Amino acid sequence: MLNDIQPNKSWLFIYLLSLTGFFIFLEISFFIQASSVYLGVFKIVTYHLKVPATVFPGIAYFLLMQLVIHFAYLLFIGYLALSISSALHRTQLQTEKIGITLWIIGICIILLANQCFYPDSKFAILTAAIFSPIVAKIILILLITIFSAAILCAIYAALKSKCGLLITSILLVFIVFNLVKHHYTASGIQSAATASKPNIIIIGVDAVRPDFLGFFGSENRTPHFDDFLNQSTVFSESLTPLARTYPSWVSILTGQYPKKNGIRLDLAEHLNFDLHETLPAILQRAGYQTLYATDETRFSNVDKRFGFDQAITPPIGFNDFLLGSLNDFPLSNLVVNTFLGRYLFPYSYANRAAYITYNPTTFLNFIQPALSSTHPKPVFLAVHFCLSHYPYLWAGRATDTTPLQNYRQALHQVDMQINGLLQRLNQSKLLDHSVVIILSDHGEGLELSGDRITESDLFIRGTKKTIPHFYPASASEEHTNQSAGHGTDVLGLTQYHTVLAFKLTGTQTQDVRVISGRVSLLDIKPTLLELLNLPNKPSDGKSLLNLITGKQLSISSQPDFFTETDFTPEAVRSVNPETRKVIFEGIEYIQINPLTTRLSIRQSMVDLILSSKQYADFYGSWVLALYPQNKHWMLPVLVNLENGKWTTDLNTTFAKQAPIQHMLRAMKHFYGKDLTQIR
Repeated sequence: MLNDIQPNKSWLFIYLLSLTGFFIFLEISFFIQASSVYLGVFKIVTYHLKVPATVFPGIAYFLLMQLVIHFAYLLFIGYLALSISSALHRTQLQTEKIGITLWIIGICIILLANQCFYPDSKFAILTAAIFSPIVAKIILILLITIFSAAILCAIYAALKSKCGLLITSILLVFIVFNLVKHHYTASGIQSAATASKPNIIIIGVDAVRPDFLGFFGSENRTPHFDDFLNQSTVFSESLTPLARTYPSWVSILTGQYPKKNGIRLDLAEHLNFDLHETLPAILQRAGYQTLYATDETRFSNVDKRFGFDQAITPPIGFNDFLLGSLNDFPLSNLVVNTFLGRYLFPYSYANRAAYITYNPTTFLNFIQPALSSTHPKPVFLAVHFCLSHYPYLWAGRATDTTPLQNYRQALHQVDMQINGLLQRLNQSKLLDHSVVIILSDHGEGLELSGDRITESDLFIRGTKKTIPHFYPASASEEHTNQSAGHGTDVLGLTQYHTVLAFKLTGTQTQDVRVISGRVSLLDIKPTLLELLNLPNKPSDGKSLLNLITGKQLSISSQPDFFTETDFTPEAVRSVNPETRKVIFEGIEYIQINPLTTRLSIRQSMVDLILSSKQYADFYGSWVLALYPQNKHWMLPVLVNLENGKWTTDLNTTFAKQAPIQHMLRAMKHFYGKDLTQIR
């Protein structure tokens, strides 16, 4: 009789192990079927890239962690069933039924929670075919209620035993200790910054075009962005020399054009500048603690080499592309944004590239320890948010929307992220004496009218009567006043137009206003070094400090400013690029470092990419762009920025009114052999 009451643990766990193994088999089968196209792509990628053995430990760790959390789920259900059985004095058969029932309820909760929290998950699409979002939420609440009752029953049983009481007490003490510790740590923070040596904080936001912010007249809601800009010195005509994240950020940190610093491509490997003369390296020597944080590193390899004491980023390398894209399993999805997710699934935690599970708050939590720790030195902090980058998606977003709607929603969400960061900075007393810069690394072309500054009705034909074809030859429809993406078109000014605003707190008095006139992201480094009275070697940027402090009222001159495109395969020049096509078109250009597993552009392909670049010179109210037609000659496009008139014939009366000879000489001097014959 006693044997009937005491459950046999071995049989219970054998049943649960069998069920869990079968569930894993179903997960893998469905995943392979749903991801067959991308698995095929990665097979081709691995063949072409000659993937080194150094990537396999990361893959093995990912697979092991998947097994670990499934096994942990099995153990949890088993322990729950045994505790309930013990409390209710159930037999072995009844215990097994309780365990199997709880296992099924738990799996249903996992699948439905995955559907509710991660609607872009492949498994969410599967359950969504059965349950609508509302029905899924109702069933989920009912199942969680039942499961919670089971947990309470198990806790009651645990408290009846000395061991269970001890474990519960330890957990409570641990929770209370951490709460108290957090409170006293937050209240005891002291900033080392002073009026003469303020904290320097650069907040970068990816792909934000100013005309989509409320401050600049958009109907799009960006209240926190707008509030910051209303209290800042705003430069309304800021440009980036190359509208891609990595080249743009390197230009910010060096004050040099991509042509000079060598980072003219995403994933460029060779640096043509002195790493000791970057902005963070200079500030580091001046007694600053230097920090860098970003939520995506796939194409931007800014790291500690640039002079940062600490880099808070997802892991950089091939496994970020692989595991960050093929990480979609229901149980791990629910774990990834917890404190355990950082250690179990580092390629997905706080990683914007893994957009299916990306939670904007998780990235802020990722940064938090660095902000709330004691700072014996003033801080230089550079943070880059990538949520507003294509595909403009994240966990929990509204579904079934267009790319334009997604972009607007992403801007609203990243606006909330900025507010969250500013609140954390304020709590950490890093804003008491500070210079805060908000910028976008580049803008975005959304194939809207006006995204390129070449309106067809303002074209001056001359002897060249045909309006040039800007899009790839395969494009079925084209409007000359549209462009897509970023870094793809030098006359798509919405790609190169950036946000740039300075806010000084507890330092010098500033002139809060909007300043027109062309400036650039190259100007940030010399501005900050002048503000801190630090020596600055000659750079391509100019200091804006007198404009910020009101000593200078306007921008007096607008000298030559050069821009160029990045590698732009046909698949990229679209508002909705297809990942497969982008990979296929770019695969021959990429290599993997066998030691670091980082991706970079093959040196043998650099010259080919440079020959496909477009170039432009902005001078006064004119812009001259050069579009390569083949490896022998380039098509000039001259635009007047004041009246919008443009031509491709430099012999017209209109062209002769422009400083065309000066611009041609300036471009040939700056770009040298990169330019071919112009006609």
